[in-house]
Amino acid sequence: MPYEVLLTGDARRDLEEIYDYLAGHDAAQKAHHVLDRIEAVVAKLSAFPERGAYPKELLAVGIREYRETYFKPYRVIYRVVI
Repeated sequence: MPYEVLLTGDARRDLEEIYDYLAGHDAAQKAHHVLDRIEAVVAKLSAFPERGAYPKELLAVGIREYRETYFKPYRVIYRVVI
């Protein structure tokens, strides 16, 4: 059963800022590519939400509520709610 993936407002703004930065400092084509790849990583969470690892800095303080996955160098931190 697929899970619903929701983005916070902050996550949406982060994606917009990444896109704008790449489009302004590199090329619009690269910005599209990076955004598409990050969105693909996020979309895969619908089928495999527990695939990510626990962020080390959160584990160090005993927090196991969040996970992380990557489209390097970009990190997606997320929470699975059942």
